Amino acid sequence: MTRKIFFMIALACSTLLVQAQKALRAGDFIGNIELMGTDDRLFSLNAQKGAKGFIIVFMSNSCDHCIKYKDRIIALDNRFKKKGFPVVAIAPYGDDPIKYPLDAMPKMKEWVRAKNIRFPYLADRAFKYSYLFGIRHTPEAVILQRKGSQYEIKYIGDIDDNPELKKPLTNRYVENILAKIS
Repeated sequence: MTRKIFFMIALACSTLLVQAQKALRAGDFIGNIELMGTDDRLFSLNAQKGAKGFIIVFMSNSCDHCIKYKDRIIALDNRFKKKGFPVVAIAPYGDDPIKYPLDAMPKMKEWVRAKNIRFPYLADRAFKYSYLFGIRHTPEAVILQRKGSQYEIKYIGDIDDNPELKKPLTNRYVENILAKIS
């Protein structure tokens, strides 16, 4: 009997652990995000009172694709910040200068200054939000829409369909979603 109870408790705990590790999807809700920025201040989504939502871009300053997307990400911020959806960038490797010296906070700060980046660039803590959103590569975008004190996930995926800029863009995924909700 004791063995059976122990087995049931172990099964319940492992089921909860597996469920807790599932990545969020469009339609799910998330609370506030707070991370350290390149300005050495803690950035909080909830503190951005005028925002209707956010375009979260997971990026790395040493990633070739992110470098190619820099101007498109800046253009998204310039266009949609006015509509209440500013860009907030998150660096998956930003908190580990030992394992990721080219992508950690010191290099993030250099990159922001050199590229004149105006949107917040935050360091993920131990890949917390990268895992939570199921980020598979950089750059990858998440669109959040404020719903009271929570944020509804409207989209997780590529910014558009042309990471190499070798052909004209045919699908601007982030812009299309934002056109519907902003």
